[in-house]
Amino acid sequence: MKDSPILTATIVSDVHMDFSNPNIKLLLYGFKCALKAAKSSGADAFITVGDTTSHGVRANWDYARSCFNEVKNCAENIILTVGNHDCWSDGDDEYASGIGEYYNAVKDIAGISLKKPYYSTVIKGYSFICLGNESDAGCEANISDEQLAWLKKELEKATQGGKPAFVFCHQSLNGRHGLPRTWDKNERDWSPETGGIGEKSEELAALLKSFKNVFYFSGHSHMALCGENMLKREGYSSFELEDGLHRVNLPCLSRVNHHGEIKGRGIGLQLEVYENEVILRPKNYITGKWIKQLNIKGGKPYYFVEL
Repeated sequence: MKDSPILTATIVSDVHMDFSNPNIKLLLYGFKCALKAAKSSGADAFITVGDTTSHGVRANWDYARSCFNEVKNCAENIILTVGNHDCWSDGDDEYASGIGEYYNAVKDIAGISLKKPYYSTVIKGYSFICLGNESDAGCEANISDEQLAWLKKELEKATQGGKPAFVFCHQSLNGRHGLPRTWDKNERDWSPETGGIGEKSEELAALLKSFKNVFYFSGHSHMALCGENMLKREGYSSFELEDGLHRVNLPCLSRVNHHGEIKGRGIGLQLEVYENEVILRPKNYITGKWIKQLNIKGGKPYYFVEL
């Protein structure tokens, strides 16, 4: 029997809380299902990979707050990555307003005071690093040279002794996970950077690949969960390996997804960290069932990496 993991985390993306959505009760229900799953499993962390809101206004963040208040102590650590929708708010300067509401939410929900949209935290000796958009860049990300320099220092510390590092950014690297084809279901004639990081994508990719055992988590595209069969047939997957970099793209938690094999709502991942292995298990948090009908790696229904 496998030893118990050193660390576990529940990871979801694209919750899209929206007070104007007629299906807001469905959004709340799905999110609370994920929170309850984290709590019942004893997860060390609950992590969102951006777009917790559809519009970064106080009313939408208040819905998120209400879910965390209802499911108290869902995990000892809560990590909220900022998404492009979270940066859109009201007023003359939407980014300033949106990022301010994000900072307030991170303080209220996770107890972390931020001055910049990127930060890191260490959980049981493992580093969790969030990257963030530094200005309104539309659907892409605006990542500065300063943020990249900061990330390099964080990765240098995080990967000492061969430990894995977990990096979260709402947007995928350009051209990965089928982008820009998979940006939406209509497959319009998108420019190469559409749906990705933007102009800093290759610089970020080179930095991430210069370290061993780095896992890069994204969301944003609302691409359905898919594995080895889709990779062989179409050339993309939710789980991709590039020069040692493990790229993981999560489906949208709250909406039906596209361009994949399992398109339903409620899908996220459980991260398990062992002494010499990392495992990612997909789960539908609404139904409470592990997803086992998908070949993700080596014919198995989960992604595993020996360290």
